[in-house]
Amino acid sequence: MSKKVILLFLASFTFIFSTSATAQSDVKITSINQTAQRVELTISASKPFYVGGNVHILHIGKKDFALSKQANKEGKGAITFYIPLEEFNSLTEGEYIWMSYGNKFRKTPEPTSDPAKFCKKNPKTCWALGKFSKQL
Repeated sequence: MSKKVILLFLASFTFIFSTSATAQSDVKITSINQTAQRVELTISASKPFYVGGNVHILHIGKKDFALSKQANKEGKGAITFYIPLEEFNSLTEGEYIWMSYGNKFRKTPEPTSDPAKFCKKNPKTCWALGKFSKQL
């Protein structure tokens, strides 16, 4: 009986940590479109993004963008952020890009030093998206 309990615990433990790891890796920038006044940057995931009392925020370097629209279609999620063209043009190449659910992470300097490591610790509310390039 105790072997079954241990096996069940190990299987549950493995499942919990494997789903949080895959949730982090399948969130990515899928499109960037420019209009006359803004750039629309879309982030997609294989699962819907959470909809609740907070907002998702796109962080590029030290700039934050919260104006967005969210869509959940056929079990997949997409968030399109609207970045004013002037602000997009002022962004620095090579800055980290990451997205958070809420803005609580800005209170600590840790995410801007390396959001990838920070987001691994907070996989349900933080997603590292690589480094910024205007050629995205």
